[in-house]
Amino acid sequence: MKKIFLLLVAVHTAWNVSAQELEKQSPVKYQGEVEFGYSLNLETEKMGRFNLHTIQGIRIGEHFSTGIGTGLDYYHNTVAGGELVIPVYVNMKGYLPKFENIQPFLSMDMGMGFGVTEDIKKMSGGTYGFAIGVVGGKFKAQIGYNIQSVTEEGAGIYYKAIQFKFGFMF
Repeated sequence: MKKIFLLLVAVHTAWNVSAQELEKQSPVKYQGEVEFGYSLNLETEKMGRFNLHTIQGIRIGEHFSTGIGTGLDYYHNTVAGGELVIPVYVNMKGYLPKFENIQPFLSMDMGMGFGVTEDIKKMSGGTYGFAIGVVGGKFKAQIGYNIQSVTEEGAGIYYKAIQFKFGFMF
């Protein structure tokens, strides 16, 4: 009985060590992100947009990640005073080699935005973005270009903007 118990302990220990080693070597890992940002409109309107987004996805090796993003985009200085849009998008990032503790990346978003507030709640449209940024430890910063359209029969919000985002990854 004692030999069987010792054999089970040895097998269990070997199994756990192997599983931990595989986990360390696995090229696919969970990656979550939270971003805060502001978008400056490039059109003549003086409308700005605050952003709070999260991306949940996977990191594949050292140089690629993909995930599903969503959040809140609050347009201020609109005719109605403020509008809220919920974007839902696919995010893809390509990471360049690390330089000391900093890793540059290129990012692309593609999806849809859905109006929430009274004046735009029946409206929806595309949202697209391209950005460059850096990751240092768990923190990230990026600057990019974003197009968001939330319209119905030609009326609504069509927004081209420069975006500044800061956040962290976990």
